[in-house]
Amino acid sequence: MLSIEKKYEKRKRIAQSTCDLFIEKGYGNITISQIAKVAGIGKGTIYEYFSNKEDIIFELMASLQEVYDTKLFSKLKTTISTKEKLIALFEIFLSQEDTVQKQRQIYKEFLSIYIHNKTDAMNQYNEKMMNKYKKILQDILQESIDKNEISERSLLFVSSIFATFQGFFVMDENKNVLYEYIDNLLSLFEIKKKEN
Repeated sequence: MLSIEKKYEKRKRIAQSTCDLFIEKGYGNITISQIAKVAGIGKGTIYEYFSNKEDIIFELMASLQEVYDTKLFSKLKTTISTKEKLIALFEIFLSQEDTVQKQRQIYKEFLSIYIHNKTDAMNQYNEKMMNKYKKILQDILQESIDKNEISERSLLFVSSIFATFQGFFVMDENKNVLYEYIDNLLSLFEIKKKEN
């Protein structure tokens, strides 16, 4: 019998092995048999670790998010400007890196499932993710407010900023448009210094 830690690691490996399959075929076009084949395990073994395909894509998202968060927090510690921190936070929408592109595709698969077949688990997962990243955005803005660079009213726009980026994401906007959006936000929130 596998320990809980080993079972968790195997669950994670199974989900990670499905990444390219989900990207190539899409969630709706994949069977549990195909997932088992790609993972190199029997179909019955899948059900020892997952309840259904949604459970697998949740685990895959969580695994990709772990990697993304590690990079994000590292960048947030080493970057200085508010703009650089915002770019780091929204890298999933901006980066052309292969791993980020894959994460973006998996996130689109998740959104497709979420839009067409919401479950309580999906709602909770989505809410947890949004709350985590909204908190990070609030912290970035608060740091800039504390430095007297931007107005405190910027905090009122946290939800709107996320909604706008999700809209850009769904529409596959050009990354230059997203950089322009960040510049415009910072310009809007900037505290104008009075000249003597």
